[in-house]
Amino acid sequence: MAIELVNIGTNPNDGEGDPLRTAFSKINNNFVWMQQTSTDISSTVTLDDTANQVIWEYPADEFTQALIQLQSFREGSNDSQNALIGASILNDLSDVKFTIYGLTNNGDWLTNYDMDVTGGNVRLLVSPLQNEAITHFLAYQVTWVGDLGVGVSMASESGEGLVTETGNVFITTEG
Repeated sequence: MAIELVNIGTNPNDGEGDPLRTAFSKINNNFVWMQQTSTDISSTVTLDDTANQVIWEYPADEFTQALIQLQSFREGSNDSQNALIGASILNDLSDVKFTIYGLTNNGDWLTNYDMDVTGGNVRLLVSPLQNEAITHFLAYQVTWVGDLGVGVSMASESGEGLVTETGNVFITTEG
């Protein structure tokens, strides 16, 4: 979803611009879109090599697809991994399929990644390959069909409702 521009016509009152209802609908969609592109910041640190530690969760019923940028690193070393993850949920919300694009590594490999749907949430899991503290920085964009509960649905050009949220997450977990 992108910002929708209001057609204002060529000259004042020339009748070529958007009707008022269409213009205000675009303005409402723009405000809702801007509201959903806010940023949240927290911290995720895994402390040991326990498998399948949850570093991110998102409600499955508000998840259609996502792009996730993930950096995992060890403080005080050059060891780091960067991954771009594309994910989509099955129509029955029972599982999530994902692909990791452009996984890059510097120094020792730090972790393996996995995703699942458990307890009504899409989860991003890590299985650290080091028995040390590893920090995971996550930036994401999630898109889902629906509205924001404020009476204004996000509409694509085809008329289908699409909502996008982006943010940065740092959550602390202890193994």
